[in-house]
Amino acid sequence: MSGAKVKLSIAGQSIETTLPELKEILEAQAGERLTEENKRYLRQLLQQGLKDYPRGVATEEERQSLRLLRNNGLIQTVPRNAFLNDAKAIELSALGRLYLRAGVPT
Repeated sequence: MSGAKVKLSIAGQSIETTLPELKEILEAQAGERLTEENKRYLRQLLQQGLKDYPRGVATEEERQSLRLLRNNGLIQTVPRNAFLNDAKAIELSALGRLYLRAGVPT
C-alpha cells in the first residue's frame, strides 16, 4: 500500500503521487519535522475523533505544540477558525487523515 499511487485534484489540476512522497511533501511544508508527541496526538485524534477543550487550550506549552499542527492544516479547531484559546475541541482535518495514511506508524 505504501507505494500505491494516489491521484489528487485541486483547483482543477490533477497530480499523481505515492503516499510516501506525499508524506515527504507534507513534512517539508511544515518547515520542521513533527515530533513523536505531535504524531502521537494525531493518532489519538484518529482513534477518538475529537478532543474536547471546554475552556479552550489552557496552557501555552500545549498551544505551542498544537500551533504547528494547526498551521499546517493537520488539525482544525471547533468552532472552525477559532483561536486555540477559544477552541472548544480539536479534530483531525482531512489533510491530517491523509498524512497519517501516508505513513506515520499507528
